[in-house]
Order: sequence, then C-alpha cells, then structure tokens
Amino acid sequence: MSVGAETGRDLPGLARRVVDAFAESAARRRDHDALMDTALARLFELYQATTPAQRRSPAGQNLNATLAELLVSGSNPDRMGLYVVRTQTAADHGRHEGYRPACWRRSMLQILGDEFVPWERFMRQGDLDSIPRIDDALEAIAAEAGPTSVEEIPLWVPRTHWWWWEPARQRGEEVAGMTRADTGPLDPITD
Repeated sequence: MSVGAETGRDLPGLARRVVDAFAESAARRRDHDALMDTALARLFELYQATTPAQRRSPAGQNLNATLAELLVSGSNPDRMGLYVVRTQTAADHGRHEGYRPACWRRSMLQILGDEFVPWERFMRQGDLDSIPRIDDALEAIAAEAGPTSVEEIPLWVPRTHWWWWEPARQRGEEVAGMTRADTGPLDPITD
C-alpha cells in the first residue's frame, strides 16, 4: 500500500505494524492474551486510514493474503477463538459491564471478516457458530444497555453494524433501517 494522499499517513508503515502484530501473536505461546487485541487495534488503524479501493488494490490483496496465512499460524487460531469467547462474554454481560465494549469487539470481528480476510478462511467452525449467538445476546440485552444514543455511536461505524443502533431502536428512537433484519446477512459465509 502506498502513502495515502488524502490521509497523509504512511500506509506501508501501518500495514507493517499490522503484519508484525499478527506475527507476534502467532509466535508467542503463553501468557499473552492481549496480543490479539493489539493486532486487531493495529488492523483498525489501517482500516481507518484506507479506503475500500485501497484495501482491494494489489497491495491490499497482498496484505490480506499475508494476514490469512498469519491468522491460521501458530497461536493465532487459539487467540482468535479466545477473542470470540471474550466477545460472547462481553455481549452476555453487556447490561452489567457495558454494551459499548461488546459492540466494539463485535465490530472488530466484522471489519476483519468484511474488509480483510473472510471468516471462513481462518475461523474454526465453533467460532463461526458463536457469531449468531453473540448477535442474539447483543439484541437481547440492548433494551437494558446503558444510555447509548445515536449521537454516541462513533462516526467510523459502518451502517451494517446494527448492534450499535439496537439500544436506541429498542427505545423507539428513529433509526430507520438499523435493525438486525434490515441489514441483511452479516456472515460472509452466507453471502
């Protein structure tokens, strides 16, 4: 990826940081549960600095191929599984520990799968099966979630990430087209 004129950011440098973070996560064996969080944070930085066209460019496709290899290497399958479990736990406990962190974790999974490497290329079947349960939990607790208003939803959140809008929708606020059913299938396997 080249330096983005519109962002003024060093995209090759950001891409290297992503690869390095996922490589470190793959290489480390124990006691580093935060490595996947760090890798996904680096990926999010790259996501924000790039356009969909840049992510689909030849350089973007090369990055995605490297990420696909790293995601199935070393400790990464276990770490991704743990990330999914922790996302499920965050969703299940969202009414007590905060709905927003659960939404954040769920969005990181969706961005990884939609914008970089499709889930079926790296997730274990059990982890894939957990995604609908995470969504069910987010939908179930949204009515009791903290006072997340439409104005509090970060600007970067894609419209298809319905979980961010669900508390406001369940309170009857105007959020046209932001229901789980209206956003269509979110699982890349069914697309």
